[in-house]
Amino acid sequence: MIRRWMIVACLMASLTLVGIVYAQDEASDVHAPPPTPEAIQLEPTRVVIDATDGLNLVGDFYVVDPARPTVLLLHELYTNRTSWQPMIGLLLGGGYNVLNVDLRGFGETRGDINWNQAIDDVVVWLNWLRTEGGVADSLSTMGSSIGSTLALRGCSADPACRTAIAISPGWSYYGVSLAPSLEEEFGERAALILYSQNDRWPALAVPQIEEVASEAIVLQAYPGNAHGMKFLAASHQTLVPLILDWLAQHGG
Repeated sequence: MIRRWMIVACLMASLTLVGIVYAQDEASDVHAPPPTPEAIQLEPTRVVIDATDGLNLVGDFYVVDPARPTVLLLHELYTNRTSWQPMIGLLLGGGYNVLNVDLRGFGETRGDINWNQAIDDVVVWLNWLRTEGGVADSLSTMGSSIGSTLALRGCSADPACRTAIAISPGWSYYGVSLAPSLEEEFGERAALILYSQNDRWPALAVPQIEEVASEAIVLQAYPGNAHGMKFLAASHQTLVPLILDWLAQHGG
């Protein structure tokens, strides 16, 4: 039985947010995530590598400590890697190296949009991190919207990828299904899926995800209908500590 968590915000008559209640099934442990670390700023190294089809893939590489785990960030549609900027300092403050990339068809990577090829690009980036990036082989992915599909599919295609965090995923965005990841490739590895309960496509995906995913795949729903990076921004006081706690447990 897949684990599914629900967080309900309690709003008092004074409109003061007084608490958050975690309700989980019996298979899950109840604990509050740690406080959000203080953000730190580092100058990244601009990285350009070749995709399997020869396209130049472009990203920014932030190294806090080569011995620490690394998170690969994958942006949503109609944006580029700069959309993750508010999150990067918090990940660095939590002790994680960050590789923040432009997907094909966007930002400096350019080229044509090709989502299936973009899954291969994620694997190429993960291989680069372990062979040339100079960091420990404790790698995870995190994506928003279509980037969450790539985070799940790319991580699951790399047997050494530790975990994936998916913000507002759909079951099949632009014809790229989560089925191969959740039915077979992930195996017993853990992944965290975060979504707003009234966000149409993620909400529709939940029954399909629950049907095929293992117990290691955790879904967590929040009130509202915000999607992707807007969801992360609106709920950052809860989501950021939760994400960092998840990485501490599963990211190596």
